Amino acid sequence: MFNPENDLEQALVRAAEEPAHRVAFLKAFLDAELSLALVDSGDAKDGYVVPEVTQDDLAFVPVFTSDGRVKAMFGDEKLMIVRQTFRQILEQLDDANFVLNPGSDYGREFTSGDVAAMLDGHFERAAEGFDEEPGDEGGDVPTLVGKPSPMPTHLTAPLAAMFATIPEVRAAHIAQALFADEEGVKRLVIGLSADGDIDAVFDRIGDVLEEAAKPTDVIDFVSVPGSPLDGYFERDVQPFYRKG
Repeated sequence: MFNPENDLEQALVRAAEEPAHRVAFLKAFLDAELSLALVDSGDAKDGYVVPEVTQDDLAFVPVFTSDGRVKAMFGDEKLMIVRQTFRQILEQLDDANFVLNPGSDYGREFTSGDVAAMLDGHFERAAEGFDEEPGDEGGDVPTLVGKPSPMPTHLTAPLAAMFATIPEVRAAHIAQALFADEEGVKRLVIGLSADGDIDAVFDRIGDVLEEAAKPTDVIDFVSVPGSPLDGYFERDVQPFYRKG
């Protein structure tokens, strides 16, 4: 259930339910103060980073209408909340896609095309996006994806050692995905790039996990390419294993 916490959220609900209010909402939204989450990268050098939401192989920057929406999405995740207007955020994140309030009943996607239209004053064109709510295409709910924090070396070290003995494995990536469902389950997703029969590789992974995995670990394995997280893994230039 979505109970508006401020004037912006009240305007969002009106815009979602009454098309006549959408252009006015978008005009106000450009200069409205939003909550931007920065998550701990787990790397002292990188510090806090902007997370991504993946949907239909596109990456979106999540922004929120209140701090409460951030906390509902991220739970106990270690993070910082920065408050800036949408226009200020756009000045720092050029040509990005955005998603407003992922995991909430009221929100919407803003593609880079929508953003460009708004900045050019074409709010009627950008308003068409209200008819395409996140998840309309079916499939999984959007996921927040980033580097695991802390890095689960109890898994990556033995897995990397095993992959080194399998010539077919070219690379292995790892991500932490937070699914925007009622349970807010965090999963470790390991993406494998391999030649030949990848099912045989998955069979051997089970033996390693029996010894290394903790009872609290929730782990998915996917083939790369061929998974919903392909875009994220392609941008990950530091897989935890790469064939020498």
